[in-house]
Amino acid sequence: IRMLIKRELIEQVKPFIRRKEYIGVVGPRQSGKTTFLEIVKGYLKSELKVGEKFIQMITFEDRRLLLQFEEDPVSFVKSWMVDQDKKFYLLIDEFQYAQEGGQKLKLVYDSVPNLKVIITGSSSLEIETKVRSYMVGRLLIFNMYPFHFAEFLRAKDLRMERVYKQNKQKMYDWIKNPGFYTWKEREDLYYRELIKLYEGYCIWGGYPSVVLTENEAERKKVLSDIFNSYILNDIKGLLDLSTERELFLLSRSLATQIGNIVVYGNLGSQSNLNYRNLKKHLGILAETFIIKELKPYYRNKQKELSKNPKIYFMDNGFRNFLIDGFNSLKDRPDRGPVVENAVFIRLNQSFEGAHTMHFWRTKAGSEVDFVINTGHTIIPVEVNFSEFHRLRFSRSFVGFLKTFKPDCGLVLTKNYWGSSEVESTKVLFAPAYYL
Repeated sequence: IRMLIKRELIEQVKPFIRRKEYIGVVGPRQSGKTTFLEIVKGYLKSELKVGEKFIQMITFEDRRLLLQFEEDPVSFVKSWMVDQDKKFYLLIDEFQYAQEGGQKLKLVYDSVPNLKVIITGSSSLEIETKVRSYMVGRLLIFNMYPFHFAEFLRAKDLRMERVYKQNKQKMYDWIKNPGFYTWKEREDLYYRELIKLYEGYCIWGGYPSVVLTENEAERKKVLSDIFNSYILNDIKGLLDLSTERELFLLSRSLATQIGNIVVYGNLGSQSNLNYRNLKKHLGILAETFIIKELKPYYRNKQKELSKNPKIYFMDNGFRNFLIDGFNSLKDRPDRGPVVENAVFIRLNQSFEGAHTMHFWRTKAGSEVDFVINTGHTIIPVEVNFSEFHRLRFSRSFVGFLKTFKPDCGLVLTKNYWGSSEVESTKVLFAPAYYL
């Protein structure tokens, strides 16, 4: 029996389910979009009391249904509606396969009342170019990523998920109102239990089918299948590539240098791509949710545009597959970058859309891992994944606080809680796994 793990995205989507606009959910293959449609169906039935006959879930991997939709989209959607005077919910998986899908969906939206369509797609590029341009004002798009750590815990250890939720809430409340209360300096009470789970998450990532597989050989096989279906089929098709060799070399090259500033010349020579093609390949890897760029933080916006970014992977398991690196964190020279990448993934999901995120680095080499810009304030975040026994600051972090004087800052430790003040900035120390 397939386990149905509740996804937090459902809470973001719920307020929009009664609205007229259609909903699009995009994300990488195997990130749980099909399961998400089942969760939506369950919500419609149990909480909104929609009858079973007024909900239909289909996939455009079924070429027969795809052809029917492409030939006559209006009569196709009406063929599912048992009563056209009552609200009907049509959930369509793998919508990216539809030719001219955006035009056809617009025709349906404009022609068929009492219909709510929710679509999923594996490539934001496909949905952007084929759907969104025709559906302006008619389609709300949400991003679906692999499990973050709370969802990972939901699948692995429900007690630790409850512990995580309580502490995460306290941490975010403090960030909203820094200094509202001080934290007792101590090792986290649940450190021994949570660190094992967090290190497993950092190594294997959050793809649901990987998380729900207990056997290590099977997990590697699942990651291999995701890589092959994704890189070698989807992306190769999008790029019209004659060979996937360059794409593999580029992906592996990026995997060896997560958290480092990109040197395009080195990447180009390692992947046999000239600058123009390199940028094109990087763009496709970003559009298909493999990687994401992080730009530097400057007060001068022009500098921000001109300086090279860092690149992170959107799933640690995917990244570790590329370098065949699945040994435990304590034995790895790259454990710092691996945890930094996991922190990036969580920050990206937590602040996506509402805030921008950057890194900070000076010519002298001082560096802060992440800077969240909320619009009215900035929050520096330093990842120091080591065991603390007392509060301690890096010189770079203190340098940032003195230069920019933010209201609050965050130091993510391996095991330790505490709060302090530098200049006028209040700083929270918290275990990275509670982010």
